[in-house]
Amino acid sequence: MFLDYDGVLHPSQVVMGENGPAFIGDGELFMWADRLAPLLAAHPHVQLILSTGWARHLPSEQVRNFLPVALRRRVVGSTWHRIQTDSAFSRGLPYSYWKDATRYQQVRRWVTLHRLRRWAAIDDDADGWDVADRTRLVHTQADRGLSDPAALSRLAELLRGKP
Repeated sequence: MFLDYDGVLHPSQVVMGENGPAFIGDGELFMWADRLAPLLAAHPHVQLILSTGWARHLPSEQVRNFLPVALRRRVVGSTWHRIQTDSAFSRGLPYSYWKDATRYQQVRRWVTLHRLRRWAAIDDDADGWDVADRTRLVHTQADRGLSDPAALSRLAELLRGKP
């Protein structure tokens, strides 16, 4: 499962400062993360691939370590860090392509290279998603993220294998 942070695990009002991410609205970072862990508990095989923009600014371990332990243990990689460290991931694509690539393009590249058949993504950014893959996207609202019962319900459906 591909996981974005802003607009999913907390509202999207986050800026990346010199000392890392800072929340600039009402609430706090990862305020809805505790809603994801119980849904995943019944699915121990589900792994997380971080597709958050935070990965463009911070080392992969640091990005992962912001998550609660129950989620952190499931992380197997990050799309952005893979772009930077794995030549096979970017084979045939210049680095400049990735600077402007949508998150969907990053996710799709991972899916293709790893030949994933069952996968989903949780993101507040639906830009550029192919019609064929939109059923795999739990599209959250930037200000509600996983606090939205409809998003949680859709995620539960996908985890049960219902497209």
